[in-house]
Amino acid sequence: MAADNLRILHCLRDGALIAEVAAGFGAFGFEAAHTIALANPDVSYDKSVLRANNLTVARDFPVFGGSAGPGKLIAIGNALASYDLVVTYGWDAINVAMAHKVFGQHLKLPPLVHHEQGSAGFLGKEKGFKRKLLRRIALSSAHSLVTGAPAIGDFARRHWSVAAPRIAHIQPGIDLKRFRPSTKPDALHGLVKRSAEHWIGANLSVDTAASASKLVQSLQDLPGDWHLVLTTEQTSTEEIRSLAEGLEVSHRVHVLDRLADEAKAMALFDIYVELAGPFEAAPRTLQAMAAATAVIRRGKADLTSALDDLIEDKAARRALAASNRQQALAQFDKAVSARALGSLYQAAIAG
Repeated sequence: MAADNLRILHCLRDGALIAEVAAGFGAFGFEAAHTIALANPDVSYDKSVLRANNLTVARDFPVFGGSAGPGKLIAIGNALASYDLVVTYGWDAINVAMAHKVFGQHLKLPPLVHHEQGSAGFLGKEKGFKRKLLRRIALSSAHSLVTGAPAIGDFARRHWSVAAPRIAHIQPGIDLKRFRPSTKPDALHGLVKRSAEHWIGANLSVDTAASASKLVQSLQDLPGDWHLVLTTEQTSTEEIRSLAEGLEVSHRVHVLDRLADEAKAMALFDIYVELAGPFEAAPRTLQAMAAATAVIRRGKADLTSALDDLIEDKAARRALAASNRQQALAQFDKAVSARALGSLYQAAIAG
């Protein structure tokens, strides 16, 4: 089939993920018709993303969420046969991968590439024997598994029997044009960074609330010109604000509105602390690196000590920030990630 007639099917949980998945389609390095199939088609989403990216939703595609018996699996398998590549995303699309495994040879199905983003609760969900077994069977016929979290790659190798050469570590990629090293001190609505202040940034979510509380507590032992600025994900901030007031550091703790321009915030941070767990994608860490911000990565046993080291050594902070920016330019641009995915997809199609 001619390259410009390639048909790629993307199997997602719901429409909320379409924009994220489609972001790099134009930079794959080849033309293809992209079709979306949803495990939960009844969940509402912004349909304009389909028009903006010239996407098609697969009509009458078998519902692939929930449990699946032989009849459901063969219906899914038959629906895959008309594509040149099938791309599945997360546990919600595991039945598609299972149908590919069970009926792939009989129906002469196209290659399959599986993406695994991970989440804070990843380990708890995936530790059961049944789930591991289903993953092991379903992914055994996949051309490759793509993840941005090395911990997920290690887990897939040890528990899902995915061989290391079949694991591709590709970050989601970010828009480097948005995340630049500097911005105006008053760039954020309602919050001004004064010339004598230094800012520590972190993301507050349901899963990172405990770690964010530790950061608030650490302010008591840090110089008074260092403030904590938290971005949020529709998370209640009452507990953090109450803790800051109780410790008498509320004037040094700022919580940004969830609609705040994160590109401007990242440019104003002097240090960014990654609070996400090892099984989570951490896009804000990549954003901070692109904005030439020193980053304390997850896994630091003594967070306060790591903060002290960077706060006391301005030269080390600047060197780390510059190194982060260079790494972001070389590895994390969304076009770079899209080309890496495009090359992987082409290799899968070529066999």
